[in-house]
Amino acid sequence: MSETDLKTKIKVYLEDNHANDISYILGIDHREVLKIVHEIYRDGGLMESQYWEAELVDDDLWGIYGKDRAGEYIDANGDYLGFETEEEANEYIKESIR
Repeated sequence: MSETDLKTKIKVYLEDNHANDISYILGIDHREVLKIVHEIYRDGGLMESQYWEAELVDDDLWGIYGKDRAGEYIDANGDYLGFETEEEANEYIKESIR
């Protein structure tokens, strides 16, 4: 399957599934799926700081989540990010998501 076809298929699955589930549905490498999800966010105009906000995940862990529909932020390496403080998460949003 070409990368374009895979990206299209993943985009369709994102409508009804969490990004973490798609690798199991399609039987492909999890990190590769998350990298493509990042590209889909970027291509869809969601790589602008106004679409993301810091959210408390645990007592001492902050993540970055979409304000509207994107779920948890995934970076270009296919990683979810965690921060010790809300300020660190907001700084990342301000400086790195554009």
